[in-house]
Amino acid sequence: MIALPKGRLLPEIKDIFSKIGIEFDENSRKLIIETSLENIKVAILRTWDIPKFVNYGVADIGIVGNDILLETDLENNHYEILDLNLGICRMSLASLNDSLPKNKKIKVATKYPVHAKNYFSNLSIDIDIVILKGAIEIAPILGLSDCIVDLVQTGKTLEENGLKELELISNISSRMIVNKSSFKSNNKTIKDLLNNLKKEI
Repeated sequence: MIALPKGRLLPEIKDIFSKIGIEFDENSRKLIIETSLENIKVAILRTWDIPKFVNYGVADIGIVGNDILLETDLENNHYEILDLNLGICRMSLASLNDSLPKNKKIKVATKYPVHAKNYFSNLSIDIDIVILKGAIEIAPILGLSDCIVDLVQTGKTLEENGLKELELISNISSRMIVNKSSFKSNNKTIKDLLNNLKKEI
């Protein structure tokens, strides 16, 4: 089974799969959806849940952003085998000011605490994390944080809210991950899928 992410990337993923002969109805109300290939089924899941399904072996394959892979606190029971070059964006540090305050503990608003901790730890800067699930940009505006660590695509949302992108932390894109046991037991099927996808991206 292949776990696919709900949302804006699904049509692009479906288009690539269609090119390699895997058709499915993304509007089906079924939880597990048959495809045009008898031995392949798909499940359309919340993006943050996909690494769990793959790590526990419920799904053989998943497609998920590497931003989420870094944040997932699971036993590393998967291989990352392909960058699909979809959902390309960046994890960035942004603030209302041109620089971060000195001589104080910095408050960082984010829904990516692992990214934020790793970044500031490498700079030996002490921080407090404020975990938010949405509207991260409002935190510095209302004085909840000194800066944010968040995904940025065009930078337009930051600009409209008076925020400046201070630093690129990492480049983000959708990756194909495979459960380690599934890779051994279904090696030919997975390798065929991988090789066919490589031709289309």
